[in-house]
Amino acid sequence: MNIAFYTGKTGLIAQQEGLNVYSNNIANVNTVGFKASRPSFADCIYTVQRNTEPDWQTGHGEYVHSTQLMYSEGVFTYTDNDLDFAIPTEEGFFAVMDKYGDVNYTRAGDFQMSQIGDHWELVSANGEFVLDYEGNHITVPFIEGTSKPDYEALTKMIGVYTFDNNFGLELLGSNKMTATERSGEAVADRSIDKIRMALERSNTDIAGDMVRIIETQRSYQMSARVVQTADELERITNNLRG
Repeated sequence: MNIAFYTGKTGLIAQQEGLNVYSNNIANVNTVGFKASRPSFADCIYTVQRNTEPDWQTGHGEYVHSTQLMYSEGVFTYTDNDLDFAIPTEEGFFAVMDKYGDVNYTRAGDFQMSQIGDHWELVSANGEFVLDYEGNHITVPFIEGTSKPDYEALTKMIGVYTFDNNFGLELLGSNKMTATERSGEAVADRSIDKIRMALERSNTDIAGDMVRIIETQRSYQMSARVVQTADELERITNNLRG
């Protein structure tokens, strides 16, 4: 068996998966509250080629064994929108409830008001209900005798939740994450501040990810070259046997 052929193949697969992660980071450079990911590579098993030479071990390539979310803060942009909110710390998430009653979590604070019957409720950009510290929908308060929302009171109502292990959250897309056994249950935390008229931008490191894409491309090319060379050597060997 030509081990080099299969080793090169694992390199191709792993580098392609890495490229997928880096390209996703760059694609979401303007996504509010987006948290970039990084692939974590590991080497495959090693085998002893000859029983008479136990120190001669051969590796079998690499694979991506996990992707890790990077929870560093993104750049904060101040806006003129009273319904934009940001959490000025790496900890904390807003809670949103979809139409099925499922509760998920997000760092995206570009909220809106939606009329529900005879009142207005706070919703996310996706139309999901933003929750307070008790897990209830938020009815937008208005200044008495006016049609102007009481933004100060509204800010205090918006819930912020934390987890024992942020890295255990599962990504869902649409700027949302869901709790898992590894993350632990969400806990309301009133000690975390919120900034009104501000948004947290993506924490994607454009320059860094571009460098990683170039490195990944080069590694992919070299792995492809290994596969090609191994195949050529195998062909030469078979012709010699003939």
